[in-house]
Amino acid sequence: MSQPAVSVAHGTAARQGEEPSVSATAPPADRNAFMRLIGAAQVPAPPGKVHVRLPHLREELLNQLPAAHGGVIMALLDAVMSRAAGELPEAPSQTAVTVEMSSRFHRPGRGALLAEGWVVHASRSLCSCAAQLLDQDGTLVATATGTFKYWLAPTTLSKK
Repeated sequence: MSQPAVSVAHGTAARQGEEPSVSATAPPADRNAFMRLIGAAQVPAPPGKVHVRLPHLREELLNQLPAAHGGVIMALLDAVMSRAAGELPEAPSQTAVTVEMSSRFHRPGRGALLAEGWVVHASRSLCSCAAQLLDQDGTLVATATGTFKYWLAPTTLSKK
């Protein structure tokens, strides 16, 4: 599976008291500070799916094999499932937080990586999702399932 190269714009670290300089029109995965930190970006996907691509595995993202560190793989899988839950037209919120996640590692992840996530079932408050991670050749690296809770920001903060 050949994927187009993706240019990732990295925001600069904010100084104390400053907001990070991230465009409000950036794709949701690009507004996620951790995804920016590792160099991942949301890319176009077919309807009903979310794709996040990590075009380059820097040395800091590798384990001792060297291959993609398991934490990097799990973060990519978590990100696409959460975004898939939040992008449902009937979702009560665009923010879906992880309740539980199960991951399976099938082979080492090397080169550019593509995470694909989709919704399996959704209710008013919870969403079940699945995801897979492919390497630059389209070979399956890892799979995951997860449950996400829709987070609704309080309209007012009560002082108790």
